[in-house]
Amino acid sequence: MNKVIPNGSFCLFKKYTGGSRNGFITLVEGSEIFDSETGAHYTIKEYSSKKIMDEEGWHHEEIILKPLSTNSYQQIVLRDEDTINFKVIGVFVKIIQ
Repeated sequence: MNKVIPNGSFCLFKKYTGGSRNGFITLVEGSEIFDSETGAHYTIKEYSSKKIMDEEGWHHEEIILKPLSTNSYQQIVLRDEDTINFKVIGVFVKIIQ
């Protein structure tokens, strides 16, 4: 069970249109993600990233998608080319009662 979103909850997500996602619960789509129960390519995780600056500007050094679950799910760590196959679709707003 998720510590913030109980199993079976209906949730409202705001479409991600840009800006910082650090510390937010995000809905992420990824071709590398596969849920064996539903066959989906989505996950809901807390987003954090480390950025670096170089002569070309800033870019992500590492993105960590952290589970907020009481189960022992692993965090997803993305570096370099790994980030190409992942897209933040939305940011969690609230549970719909």
